[in-house]
Amino acid sequence: MLKVLGGAFAAMCEVADGVRPADLVRPTPCGEYDVRRLLEHLIGWQQVFAACAVDEQPPLADGSPTYVLTGEPGPEVRSASTALAATLDGRAAETITLPYRGTVPVANLIDELIAETVIHTWDLAAGLGRSVEFDPAIIAVAQVGLTRMLAESFAEQGFRRADGATAGDELGDLLVRSGRDPLWSAPG
Repeated sequence: MLKVLGGAFAAMCEVADGVRPADLVRPTPCGEYDVRRLLEHLIGWQQVFAACAVDEQPPLADGSPTYVLTGEPGPEVRSASTALAATLDGRAAETITLPYRGTVPVANLIDELIAETVIHTWDLAAGLGRSVEFDPAIIAVAQVGLTRMLAESFAEQGFRRADGATAGDELGDLLVRSGRDPLWSAPG
């Protein structure tokens, strides 16, 4: 499953490599997040999960990651993704304890990370006016991960089915299930 996660991370890094300073204020389909906040969200949670995987105190304040983007987004995303993948690859235990939900099987967390990565990579690409494609195997696991997340108590905060949105393909179906409109484009 780590190979599939690596494929999702690679797509995310490719999109992040194209982010310029002027792009950081662009809106994204992820409601309250512009490009900067979306990148900080992605990197921040990767750092939280990496810390939890080695039983360290995660970098959180008031339940949210404390990460602040300081340089070029591409290298920062790549560094956080590489570190998380390496940490999970070296994880011997079958469970991980997360601050907001307790003990979770590592395999479930990986499925959920794949879903989050695919969805937020699409958010980032859409905010930049770009497209992104994923291997069908990545989308299949993302569907499983999103299903797991939709069953959790925190899911109602972040995932609301998009009213009136239609899919058309597997990525589109995933996006609709996560509350996005696959036809979203930046205003203006």
